This record gives sequence, structure tokens and C-alpha cells, in this order.
Amino acid sequence: MRHGRVYFMGDSAKVVSPFGARGGNTGIADADNLAWKLTAVLKGRAAPALLDSYNEERHEAAQQNVMVTNRTARFLRPGSPVEKTFRTAALGLARQHAFARQFVNTGRMAVANPYTRSSACERSGGQSVQNVAFQWADGTPGRVNDLLRWADGRLLVLVFGATSPAALQRLGGLAETAPVRAVQVLGPTEPAGALEHVRDPKGHLQGACHVFGHAWALVRPDSYVAATGESVDASLVHAVGHALGAALQEDEE
Repeated sequence: MRHGRVYFMGDSAKVVSPFGARGGNTGIADADNLAWKLTAVLKGRAAPALLDSYNEERHEAAQQNVMVTNRTARFLRPGSPVEKTFRTAALGLARQHAFARQFVNTGRMAVANPYTRSSACERSGGQSVQNVAFQWADGTPGRVNDLLRWADGRLLVLVFGATSPAALQRLGGLAETAPVRAVQVLGPTEPAGALEHVRDPKGHLQGACHVFGHAWALVRPDSYVAATGESVDASLVHAVGHALGAALQEDEE
């Protein structure tokens, strides 16, 4: 999906059957993926090698979406006796049994595709963050997208729970030297540190700690997790460089 200085997205890059609104939604996701990377490179925040990850991530997403919509097309118009038998059985069972209704394939709605082969995401990353709710420190409501807008094109570090003074100092130094903004995600009774912080009385973001890591999650401007870690140490610094293409640049050199 990249040829030199030319990038393809949406219908110019792939043809997706019209089921689940995957064609339009993934075209927007293509643009979202490329836009923040181009901006980061043009502003000197990321290495040019980061742009190679556009094809890696969005080509994988295109393959996933074509596979899903092709399955829907075959369900609606079976291409073999076996597929027709399966459809007939699924429709018959679904009339009487709730468990069989999941097999009636009338179009799977678009989802945020995971990235499993991206050179810009560590193994613990590659998943999209849901736009869950929280409270700012002053009690006003907010959502994850508000945090991403606040980060203004920089990487967002979510630090979960109480953090040591040494870790807070490292985060402050990282925010001064790298294009990142850090937020401490606290429960209703946890004391705040020196960073910007948000309250999470319902546990949505705190729950993400168990999904994305034990201490922190590094979130990209397109709302994808680039990496997670169990402690605020050199691994976070490495993850920031990796997410911005620094490691990829070194490999090329």
C-alpha cells in the first residue's frame, strides 16, 4: 500500500464486499493510521522509517476484512454443496435455538483490526483502545479520545495506579525530551502524583491495566496501543523510540 512517496488507502488500495460497512470504515482507519505518522515525521518527532509500518498494519487489516466479507458473501450465495448445507442447517437451527443464531452470517460489522505483524508495535501492543469514560481531576467527565486530543499528536503514556517519586521523575524527564504526554490513572481513593491525572471511579481504565500491562500502556494518536510494561523504567523509553520508528531506522542503517 506504499510505493515510494505514494500511499494507497480505501478503495484505491483494496476492494471489500459491502458487508458490515468495512469498506468505508477501514478506509477511514487507513487515513487515521497514515496521518499521524506523516505528521510525526514532518515535525521531526519520528524517524522516516516509521512510514513503512503503514503498509504492514493496514495491509494486514485489509486481508482480515476481505476474509470476513468473503465469508459473508459465500453464506449468502454458497459456492459449494457443503456451504449450502451449512447455511440451511444454520438457518433451520436458528429458528428454534439461540446458540445457532451466531452462525447466521449476514455481515459482521467493522471492528478495529488488531496489528500482529507491525514493526512499530511491540508484542504486547497492536490493539485498539476503547473510548471509555473517566473523570478529570476536577470531577468533570472525559473520554479516552479527549486524552488523545490533549496529547496533540504525541504518544500518550497511561500510568496505572500509585507511582513512586522516582518513577514520576523519570516520566517527567521523558515528557521533556520525547514527544509524549503522561497521565496517571487513579482510583477514587488513590493519591495523585506530580503528573496530570484522571480519576476512574468505575474501573474502566483501571481494568485496562490487566489487559494491556501491569504499570503503563503507550497509546498512539490513532488510539492503538504501541506497547505495555510492568514498571516505569528503561523499557518505556525503548518502547517510545520503537513506536516512533527509531529502532526501524537503526535496522536500515
